[in-house]
Amino acid sequence: MRYEVTLGDRRVRVELSDNGRFTVDDHAVAANVRETVRGRQWSIRLEGQSHEVTVVTHDPLRLDIGGRDVRATVIDERALRAGRGSGAARVGRVEIRAPMPGLLKAVHVKEGDHVAADAPLATLEAMKMENELLAPSAGRIAKVRATAGTKVEAGAVLIVIARD
Repeated sequence: MRYEVTLGDRRVRVELSDNGRFTVDDHAVAANVRETVRGRQWSIRLEGQSHEVTVVTHDPLRLDIGGRDVRATVIDERALRAGRGSGAARVGRVEIRAPMPGLLKAVHVKEGDHVAADAPLATLEAMKMENELLAPSAGRIAKVRATAGTKVEAGAVLIVIARD
């Protein structure tokens, strides 16, 4: 299966074969991938370097790669052939989900607020560390589904943004 992957401002073609080998831009890559939290976090050893990757939000896709917030897209070859994934901005709603279980320390917005991209929305404490959840795009806060002081599970919808 082939994919077009964008990480930040870098775009690459990734091909995964049935035998577990893969190529990046037609170059064979040595890698070891281990899922550490089902569907949420992976430990990846790529060309001798280790990387911890955590899904922060799914729509739009944001990843935490070694402590760095990275916007990403992944489009498979079937979608490319069908003409989807042109990169045009989608309108609609964005769900901000808890990337891991923890204590919601603060909610910085209320329903009806307008936020800019990368504006702080909430602070989640997990494993004695505070993680600031940022707006992936500009929009209006349509729904706040959790309050400060609430314990949340990984994947729980915390805030819904209606895109501008």
